[in-house]
Amino acid sequence: QKLTGGVLVSRNKEYIIFYRGNDFVTPKVRKVLVEQQQHAITQQEQEELARLKASASITAIPKALKNPLVAGTLAETREATSRWGDSLNDELRKKENNRLILAKHTSLLKNMKRKLILAKTKVAKAEMALAKVQEYLSPAELPTDLETVTDEERFLFRRIGLKMKAFLMLGRREVFDGTVQNMHFHWKHRELVKIVVKGKTFEQVKHIAISLEAESGGVLIALDKTTKGYSIIFYRGKNYKRPQVLKPRNLLTRRRAMARSIELQRREALNHHISVLRHKIWKLKSQLVQMRAAGRKQDAELLQTVEDDLSSDDDNIQDEGDEAYLQTYGSDDEDDADDDSNEYL
Repeated sequence: QKLTGGVLVSRNKEYIIFYRGNDFVTPKVRKVLVEQQQHAITQQEQEELARLKASASITAIPKALKNPLVAGTLAETREATSRWGDSLNDELRKKENNRLILAKHTSLLKNMKRKLILAKTKVAKAEMALAKVQEYLSPAELPTDLETVTDEERFLFRRIGLKMKAFLMLGRREVFDGTVQNMHFHWKHRELVKIVVKGKTFEQVKHIAISLEAESGGVLIALDKTTKGYSIIFYRGKNYKRPQVLKPRNLLTRRRAMARSIELQRREALNHHISVLRHKIWKLKSQLVQMRAAGRKQDAELLQTVEDDLSSDDDNIQDEGDEAYLQTYGSDDEDDADDDSNEYL
């Protein structure tokens, strides 16, 4: 241990274990490191001596002030007043605040008008896209020779239909060819089909029920409001025959029905946005009228400037882009198996 400088880790009758340590260095490397350290110390001492000699040869010369200090004196105040004008008094400050308030209201009103023009443009594009999708829809009319159902049968079918566990959930696509197809799938195993509609008013559900009755050829039994939503029950009829083509060609496809739902939602949201903008514009205009009436004698030039800004032509505002309103919904490459698995319960 004394000869090697290691650390005794373990000893036994048969062997002794030494650890060389984390800072073990060979003698050659140790000699080189010591020489480099001595050289660095010598160089630092030489640089320090050179710095001390250079600093001793330089004498500090105080810089004499040419002009007296004027910071915070009356002379500085007079110079600032002559250069930048008099300080604002209460009247000027009030006048400037009125000017800023009028300018802010004017800017807000112009911005609201610009948003209103853009919203109207988007509504027009949404109407065009919705009309393009509706071209593929040709709803059928109610048949004149509907099968008659007695009151007793209607009461019995209504009770059976409300207790049915199997039902069709009508989503945001509403009535399309897949809905009628799934109704025929239900009628293959049972006489009744129950359709549940959520998030609709009674008038909308009634319109959906009449449309499904005309497209499917079934008999509308009942339309009731339950905990799950509105339940519509259809009876397939005594002389029911399954058609060869389950998907009607006169209805929208799955993709086009989704496109119609998106455009209807967009149009509703834009109309709500337009009504909110109109209310805000009316409120800002009434505030500006009151401000003009209060300050008509005080600042006529400012009021004339505000009127000129508001009367500027904002009709040349261009829309931000087409935003893919007029997309093509004509693709019919749809997987029937996906429709069945997603819609048929």
